[in-house]
Amino acid sequence: MNRISSDPFSADHDAVHAAASARTVAEVNVEETFGIDELFFSRTDGRGVIEAYNEIFVRVAGFAGSELQGAPHKIIRHSEMPKAVFWLLWNGLKQGSPVGAYVKNKTKEGKYYWVFAIASPIEGGGYLSVRLKPSSPLLDGVQDLYREALDAEKAEDLSPEDSALRLMERIKELGFPTYAMFQAHAIHQEFEARRVVMHKPQFADLSNINTISDNAAKLRHELNLLSEKFHNAALLTANMKIFAAKLPVGRSTINEIAKNYDLMLRDIQNHLKTLHVVEEYEGLWEVSRDQNSFFMLCASHLMEELCVNFEKEGCLGGKTSKSEETRTLNRLRNDYKKQSLEAVLHGIQSALTIQRRTEFLRRMILGLSTIRIACRVEAGMLRDSAKGLDNIVGRLDGFHDEVEAHLAVIQQAVNAILKGVDRSITGQPEAA
Repeated sequence: MNRISSDPFSADHDAVHAAASARTVAEVNVEETFGIDELFFSRTDGRGVIEAYNEIFVRVAGFAGSELQGAPHKIIRHSEMPKAVFWLLWNGLKQGSPVGAYVKNKTKEGKYYWVFAIASPIEGGGYLSVRLKPSSPLLDGVQDLYREALDAEKAEDLSPEDSALRLMERIKELGFPTYAMFQAHAIHQEFEARRVVMHKPQFADLSNINTISDNAAKLRHELNLLSEKFHNAALLTANMKIFAAKLPVGRSTINEIAKNYDLMLRDIQNHLKTLHVVEEYEGLWEVSRDQNSFFMLCASHLMEELCVNFEKEGCLGGKTSKSEETRTLNRLRNDYKKQSLEAVLHGIQSALTIQRRTEFLRRMILGLSTIRIACRVEAGMLRDSAKGLDNIVGRLDGFHDEVEAHLAVIQQAVNAILKGVDRSITGQPEAA
């Protein structure tokens, strides 16, 4: 690829010239293509004025360096992009965290191209946006959402914020309670789709977090079912107490067994509440630990790839040098790495906590089973004088069989989580 040099025009001249070009060029329904292996970036000041970029950005956008340098970044904004998306982007950036979004841009000739952009605040002020070619099926659904949002903005004269909030309602209907949850899912989908097309091996850290996340979801599901089972089991002890009150012999023994079983049952129910974490996320930027891990790990890997590629390219910003821009990219890469490690560490700590509490749950259920066995022994001793108690014991046996089946699935999930944790700590990939 030939290096393209920027012209030493003033920023004001470029901004005016570029803005004029953006206004006069008609958009055409023709896609500007670029390789799925290509990553490009641009850096702006705090006002969104372009200060630096790489060669791929210039080639895809179709503008000369002199037209880009000092121009507002909206020079490449496509008219089919709803204002809602840009409101979300800026709202997230003001939180001080990276934000991901699908964006439809336009070239100087009016062609369009889609990107998934990860924009971040950078040290010293300003923002840097890394873009990749989206290739997952998620893009089709996003295009439909954007068309709906754009139509509503035009028909109802919605403000950017009102449009963004309405767009979020549609995103929630798709199963994402916050925008942060959606962007984490999106970047993971695009990252993996791109990896497959490029025939790259799986990244060990992502596959391990995926294992932990999937099994944590399975664990939560089984614990919820188990909690419901224990809630319904209270009826068994109530029946046992009623039955004990009618016994001519052994009343106090059966009643004591019922009381002990009920107390242990309540302890287990209380312990299950510590394992049952209701996942409620509010606002726009709350995100689960595993989804945050996905976002930061994918962003970190993409940034690493961009830094490597940039060493082979030229820097086109007229107000910067190759070495200065390399330092900027490396600082952001290191920041992503730090945040990704922190996100993974939080996920590991959460998994280990669940493992300890699950092991304690197993010991509590073992104690409950001991009381159940005592009831069975007592029923055998009472025999004819306690007709009907066998039926209660049989129901207890069935309940404990169901609990053991859930515990077996829970233990499998815990074992898989622990293996994922071990691999994450040692940096080993998941076995094929």
